[in-house]
Amino acid sequence: MSSLLRRMSEKDGFSDTERAIAAYLLDNYRELSVMSTRELARRTYTSSAAIVRFSQKMGFEGYLEFKVKFLAEMLQSRSGPKERFITGRETVPEVMEKVLLMGSNALQETHEGLDQADVNRALHHLRHAGHIGFYAMGDNMNLARIAASNFIMVGKYVSVHDSLSLQFLEAYAPPKEHVGMILSRTGENHLLKKIAGRLSDNGNPVICITAAPKSTLAGLASTVPTW
Repeated sequence: MSSLLRRMSEKDGFSDTERAIAAYLLDNYRELSVMSTRELARRTYTSSAAIVRFSQKMGFEGYLEFKVKFLAEMLQSRSGPKERFITGRETVPEVMEKVLLMGSNALQETHEGLDQADVNRALHHLRHAGHIGFYAMGDNMNLARIAASNFIMVGKYVSVHDSLSLQFLEAYAPPKEHVGMILSRTGENHLLKKIAGRLSDNGNPVICITAAPKSTLAGLASTVPTW
């Protein structure tokens, strides 16, 4: 058993609130991957602040970092190395657990692969943004909408335009204190490169989320957190 799981199981030095959170997580870890701090707080009869404090007490900066590590360790403790791949002989619950393990491992690898300097620069731009515009095409528009909804929930003014014409118009006449968020897996979409170039010429910060940190689009951006 990992030190994290041992601490949560033994609960030494835990307050009543922390004991309740730890007990719920250990018993219901399969539900955690899609659970927000607010939802976890509701289910444990605590608060979002208590969830964050618990994550920090476990040695992490916040809930997301804790969740990724906890899920990976919890699921690994429930299966041996040879049992972590789908063979076709599993029951439905076993398949669900293995898929969840793959997802948590992917989240952990993504987190570990992030360049902290890029993340800090992106956070600086977003914190001081008066307006955040999302620029994307195809399937990446779905990711843009999800991200935009989260920014709205924390009080940021955002825009997501399905129409490429409207994306161009916004880039050529951006709102005050505008920050551009460009999503492109390849980093070579010629239309998005034009948008990035225009924003850059305007002096607007450009955050490019891409799997190709050495791409042309990444070179036009102010900061490039990769996925």
